[in-house]
Amino acid sequence: MIDSVLANRYRIQAKVGEGGMAVVYRAMDVVLRRVVAIKVLRSQYASDPEFVDRFRREAQAAASLSHPNVVNIFDVGQDDDVHYIVLEYVQGHNLKQIVRQKGPLSPRRAAQIARSVARALEAAHARGLVHRDIKPHNILITQEGRVKVADFGLARAASAATLTETGTVIGSVHYFSPEQARGQAVGPASDIYSLGVVLYEMLTGDVPFRGDSPIAVALKHLQEDPPPPRRRNDGIPAWLEQVVLRSLAKNPGERYASAAVMADALEWKNEARPLPAPKPVVASEAEPRGFDGARSPARQADVKKAVPPDLHDALRRELLGRPSSGSPAPPDAENDEAVAAAADESREGRRGGRGRAWLTALAVTVVLAGVLYAAWPRVLALVFPPEVTVPDVVGLTYDEAKPVMEAAGLVLEIEAEQFHPEIPAGRIVRQTPPAERIVRQGRHILIALSRGPEIGLVPDIVGMPLREARIAVTQAGYTLGQEFDDFSDEAVANFVTSQQPPPGAEVAKGTPIDLWVGRRAAAAAEETVTIPDFRGRDIDQVVQELERLGLMPGNRWPELSPFVPAGIVLDQNPEPDAVVPPGTAVDFVYSQGLPGLAPEAPADAGTDDVGAQEPPAVVESDWESLLSDEAETRRRRARVDIEVPAGRGQEVVILIIDDFGAREVYRQTVAGGTTLHEFVEGRGDQARLQVYVGGVMYMDQPFPD
Repeated sequence: MIDSVLANRYRIQAKVGEGGMAVVYRAMDVVLRRVVAIKVLRSQYASDPEFVDRFRREAQAAASLSHPNVVNIFDVGQDDDVHYIVLEYVQGHNLKQIVRQKGPLSPRRAAQIARSVARALEAAHARGLVHRDIKPHNILITQEGRVKVADFGLARAASAATLTETGTVIGSVHYFSPEQARGQAVGPASDIYSLGVVLYEMLTGDVPFRGDSPIAVALKHLQEDPPPPRRRNDGIPAWLEQVVLRSLAKNPGERYASAAVMADALEWKNEARPLPAPKPVVASEAEPRGFDGARSPARQADVKKAVPPDLHDALRRELLGRPSSGSPAPPDAENDEAVAAAADESREGRRGGRGRAWLTALAVTVVLAGVLYAAWPRVLALVFPPEVTVPDVVGLTYDEAKPVMEAAGLVLEIEAEQFHPEIPAGRIVRQTPPAERIVRQGRHILIALSRGPEIGLVPDIVGMPLREARIAVTQAGYTLGQEFDDFSDEAVANFVTSQQPPPGAEVAKGTPIDLWVGRRAAAAAEETVTIPDFRGRDIDQVVQELERLGLMPGNRWPELSPFVPAGIVLDQNPEPDAVVPPGTAVDFVYSQGLPGLAPEAPADAGTDDVGAQEPPAVVESDWESLLSDEAETRRRRARVDIEVPAGRGQEVVILIIDDFGAREVYRQTVAGGTTLHEFVEGRGDQARLQVYVGGVMYMDQPFPD
């Protein structure tokens, strides 16, 4: 059913997953020649407008996001009663599978994954979208260790988000936030809580709350505090435990203010440094004082109220040297002399104090100058660290490489984990910067750890044209082995007749696949054919000429053109003068004219048959410049820089996906440690380039404008 409905654009290869609402298939886009994932709404829901609306909302939410940690959406559509979404196909595993297979992840790796998810949520929340179903099943890890958040089917505008729709609980109960369990409005803080649960599970191997029923689990989210993660895994840093517990706060206001703040908190720290205890504040230091050090009038009144009158009078007499109010007052003359003497003593004290202060300042200055002079080399070393050579740690374990980097004054940091066909799990696949690079001490050296070989299913490429088979082998994560000629009578020229390993075999990714290709005995003596320049010629005549040349017609795409008559070839692939083997397919882009625009009639023509007038003739000498300008406006050029990891040689493949479909423009085995610089060209506004190294995707990006 699915094959027949989508056959005009997609070739279904296998069912790869099932969810509550949809079934997921892996498929080949026959136009753009790339592997995609197609999510098809289950038939029992297709007749329910509310479910269809939720399904389509997934596409709208995901399509509005553009972030490296969010699964890309390519297309959304409906064919008869089949509703589907075409998504980026992520080669790898979901986080739930990884935790089940490997148990708790290392704290560093768990923090890195959670930080990437937080960045994806940051982008979603900025657009007013709340995911509402963050769980390990929806977090995909690619072969290169990159993190991708999938399934925005439950996302809604934050202002309208609620817990239930048509009485159905939305989300996964083990990752519920308390406000989801209560049925309250759900906002970005709910995603932060769910991410905290995911981080808890990555660190401990289990979720914080379990129960006999979903209701029991939901009640624990509402009423109980999670067990501290370090009780289950004492290797978790204290600071990382605090990140988990804060994100799991029952009150949304006590969680992180945003996903961006949580992402910053998840930046790896080499050690936990407790904050200093607050310094006790002495009451006299906390009181506001004026310029002369006296208490403010309001504070004086408070002191008078708090101190008994008798004690207050005694303190006054002690401080001012005056008798109590009950004693006779001294004569005025004696008072004047006492005041004058006190003033002289005060002036002498101030002069002496100024002298001592000046000597103290001079002594402090001399001491500081000496300390600065002695510490100057160290200050320079801190500001301008010495340069060192980066050691080569590829092939070592993290524990083996760490002391090597520390001896050089460098910091080792795990950036990702990825599959590798030859390097055992736990050993370093690559490092950045590479070995022998000159850097300054203190630099962080990023490494990727091997997860060992990844086992996959060999694709079925028998019956495919040779160039499509090569692309299918590469995009499935394998490398191209030897190609053997098949001259049997039933063999179709330039089509794959057999393969080894056979289709469906479970083989490690990166394994070479050998192909048997149909060849015509009559054309065996003809080693190569030079492609003519077909541009400016009628497409039907060109197709007839291909057979005479021993070539095959490939794909043909019409393109609107206001200047070139309909049916005229605008562009071709391979390009003119390319040397190819017999039986090679040639693709064409031809003019469709400009529908709805009738050519202008000659001045002496009648008005009855204006619409039947032929377009003005184009002088043959103008074709070259006209077609050149037409094609040039559609061209995209880029320089591709590829660093092949040190070690054994690996197959490097560059694919272009553009108006001509998918085609291979470079395939060679390159020595390890080599840096390639290749210039490539694509056609059309949607042109993309993909690079594979050793069967693993190295790059997938659009051409620059």
